[in-house]
Amino acid sequence: MILFTNQSQSTCSLSGYPGVAGLDAQGNQIVQAERTLSGYLGGLQNGATTPPTVMLAPGQTASATVEGTDNPVGSATSCPYYPALLVTPPNLTDSVRVTVSGLGTNPPGLPGCSLIEVHPVAPGSSGRGD
Repeated sequence: MILFTNQSQSTCSLSGYPGVAGLDAQGNQIVQAERTLSGYLGGLQNGATTPPTVMLAPGQTASATVEGTDNPVGSATSCPYYPALLVTPPNLTDSVRVTVSGLGTNPPGLPGCSLIEVHPVAPGSSGRGD
């Protein structure tokens, strides 16, 4: 889950998908996340077909789900893991390196057996808008 918090003194809006790239242990960009409306872990709910515009008052949070799988595909015996992500908020150009945590330790990071996915920004911190 990626969280975006409005730290300004004014209301702002976010709409669409954050840019997300998987980074290797040396910080090299290896893969771009595929943009999808939803996946098995989250994303837009209730048959939504377009990303919402999320209005954030000062201090409010929006979120986007990033997901990958740790099940090798086909004859593969292992999968890449991305210990960090390069995240760019929707419609902006400044990126931030984010360390992946809480997804295992050997190897650490977001698993990428299949393409990693990112879902649209949604209100709140669940990545689903609920």
